[in-house]
Amino acid sequence: MVEQVLEVPEVSCNHCINAIEGAVGALGGVESVKVDLERKDVTVNYDETSLELASIVAAIEGEGYGVGPEAGHPQVMQIGEKPSQ
Repeated sequence: MVEQVLEVPEVSCNHCINAIEGAVGALGGVESVKVDLERKDVTVNYDETSLELASIVAAIEGEGYGVGPEAGHPQVMQIGEKPSQ
C-alpha cells in the first residue's frame, strides 16, 4: 500500500470533493481518498500492485480537474514514510 498526494489546484467546493472522491474511490485497489480544499490536494492510499498512479490521475482529470504541476513526477511514499525535503 502506498500513499500519494496529488496537487489539484482547481478544487474549490463540496461538488469538487464529491466528484473526485467518487471517481477515485470507485477504482479497484483504492483503500481511501481524501480531498483537502484548504491545501488543494488529494491524498490517495492504494495498492500499487493492482492500480497505477496514471489511472488515479486519469480519474481526476476525467472529472475535469487538472493534476499538477508535478503530475509527471509525483512522489510515491510507503504509508508512514516522511516526505523528503
